[in-house]
Amino acid sequence: MAKKSIIGLTLLTVSKHSRAARRNEIEEPEAKSLASLPRAEKTDTTSAIIRATAKKNEDLLYIREDCQERRVIIERAMQLTDRLEGKIQKSKERARQVQTARKSNWDSINALARMEQTTTGATTTSNESKEEDVDEEDAMVDDFYNDEKDQQQESSGSKAANAFALLDEVEA
Repeated sequence: MAKKSIIGLTLLTVSKHSRAARRNEIEEPEAKSLASLPRAEKTDTTSAIIRATAKKNEDLLYIREDCQERRVIIERAMQLTDRLEGKIQKSKERARQVQTARKSNWDSINALARMEQTTTGATTTSNESKEEDVDEEDAMVDDFYNDEKDQQQESSGSKAANAFALLDEVEA
């Protein structure tokens, strides 16, 4: 508000924001009465409010950063799984190709074997011939193990009673 003061003979209005007001050259009765009053106990309420809002804003900022971090992590994971899914798909396709190639080779081999059997006249092998083959193999295995047992018995019988008797005699 503009106040009127008398300087000399003319009336001038002086703003409260003027240089004179800042230097307290203008005497205002309100200012004097307020200066004489005792101060209130707690006048620092604005700083408490500012601190509370600053804390709230800080918490919101941390929450936002966490959300952005999670979003980035999820995006990276998605990219990685996309790459891995592609690799897995390619691997499965390669395995299928190998299996079909092997299967086709065995199919052709089996077809050739069937053709050879029909041309030679042997349609199927009988159970008797299979049993004879198994019996022959069993006999060969038994002979092999019996020979080993005989050799072990001979070597154990030829051992001397004194172990030092086996050593060569050398004079030092």
